[in-house]
Amino acid sequence: MQSESAKVNAGRTPRRARALAKAPLGAWELTFGGHSTRAVVTTAQVRHSLAAFLLAGCLPARPIGTVPPPSPALKLGVDSHLHLSMSAAAKPIFLGEPGRGALASSPDQLLLNQVDAPSLEAAGVRLILGALWPPFAIRPARSTTQEALHQLEELALFAKRHPRFGIARDAARARQLLARGRIAVLPAIEGGEGIGSLEDLDLYYAAGARALTLVHFTGNRLGGAAHGQLGRVFGGSTEARTPEGLTPLGREVVRRMIKLGVVIDLAHASDRASLDALSIAEAEGVPVINSHTGARALTPMERNISDELAARIAHGGGVVGVTLFRSFVAGVPEGARIPGHQPDTCDDVVAHWLHLARVAGAESLVLGSDLNGFVLRPREGGSCPRGVRSSEDLPELFAALEANGFPRSALDAMGERLLLVLEAVEARADPSVQAAASSRKPTRVDLFDVPI
Repeated sequence: MQSESAKVNAGRTPRRARALAKAPLGAWELTFGGHSTRAVVTTAQVRHSLAAFLLAGCLPARPIGTVPPPSPALKLGVDSHLHLSMSAAAKPIFLGEPGRGALASSPDQLLLNQVDAPSLEAAGVRLILGALWPPFAIRPARSTTQEALHQLEELALFAKRHPRFGIARDAARARQLLARGRIAVLPAIEGGEGIGSLEDLDLYYAAGARALTLVHFTGNRLGGAAHGQLGRVFGGSTEARTPEGLTPLGREVVRRMIKLGVVIDLAHASDRASLDALSIAEAEGVPVINSHTGARALTPMERNISDELAARIAHGGGVVGVTLFRSFVAGVPEGARIPGHQPDTCDDVVAHWLHLARVAGAESLVLGSDLNGFVLRPREGGSCPRGVRSSEDLPELFAALEANGFPRSALDAMGERLLLVLEAVEARADPSVQAAASSRKPTRVDLFDVPI
């Protein structure tokens, strides 16, 4: 249990975070995966973004109406995109990790841990794709590939520090961990920026990666990303200069992922890249996922999944994870709102779940929260009186889904559905390719493990 002294008081920011907020930021330039696409974030843009976040935190809570009681723990819930080791990935900017006391007390707190094991267990969320970010080069002397490998190691170390979590490299191990009452975590790399050859993918596999998001904020050597993603955060353009679909290397990587038994994640990819990857997977009878997204029909942006693509993923046996990122579920049109709908609250998230259930089937949906992923969550009010501050508020979200007609049976079956996806992917793998990849040993680069 978390002690009272360890909790972060509502409306207050930890002393270390306050000091960091006062530090000069300068101008940043990030080069993704050695590719010519660049995103430049100026000090002014960062200051404006931080100001918006602080102002949002000062807004009064929305009126609370009649809401359903919190949902009892799901039989086996899923989060297909959850960051567990962000404090190591983004040190010293991000503060806290699950099991170390501090837990966000506001939906607008971005730089403070939003996850702990007791609240995940209380919600019944015990099967997780452990998202790892950032995989691109931001530290001296460490390549994009080495950064991804380092993050895989950090996730393994996290699980050793917190034995309620266990690393699973296949569905059988996940089932074992679940049977023992632990939270099963499958390592997932968010973005293929570090992959310049099939050998790099083999290194990821040898280090434990079992899911890969092909692209992230911008296009890379594998293919094109959905347009305008970082512009929603910093106001800058990050349009890719690569073709929108998969590159020849991207196609080879997708085929290699199938032989390795690595889950193909279409989140962040452009429509064309998604369709290219899906066509390859369908020809091999392999399901794919989109780990965290909203419904484009409700919030129009290429980053959100189209009805057609969601239905096609579901038809192939895959799953779609619905995000909690406020920007990706905002602006729900009148005709899609739930009774008593309050914008910018978890009512928006519920509306996206209900829409995607109609087009892809309720049994194909899972939670893809993006907690600890630097995202603003639903505000106070609506069906979730406290908003979604952290994993503590997931029972209220699940109760709101049930109250608005989403079947409890589909919520309870999320875990089994994802396990079936993993088993289907593993069934198409080539053991000889897996063995060859597993024999590869990455070069360690720890000398320059400096804060970003």
